[in-house]
Amino acid sequence: MTASDSDDGNAAILDLANRFEAIAADGFEGKPYRDALAALAGRVRARAGVAPRVAHALGIMIRLIGESDPTSRFAAKTAILDEAIAMLAEE
Repeated sequence: MTASDSDDGNAAILDLANRFEAIAADGFEGKPYRDALAALAGRVRARAGVAPRVAHALGIMIRLIGESDPTSRFAAKTAILDEAIAMLAEE
């Protein structure tokens, strides 16, 4: 059992954000990612109050990636993370 399976504390939120990042890394490498992204977003949205916290963590992740990537090499990855944030906001 992972932290994200047992509670909705900070460790769980970071674990979920890292899962989204792993999916984005696959997409960045050209692998299919949209189904996995949508499935994870759906599971996160089903947990009351969790989606906004994960979206916030993803926003921080995007900013950190952007700050360390002046040549925008990881623009595709951050775009996928932006997709994740949009999916988390869906009703």
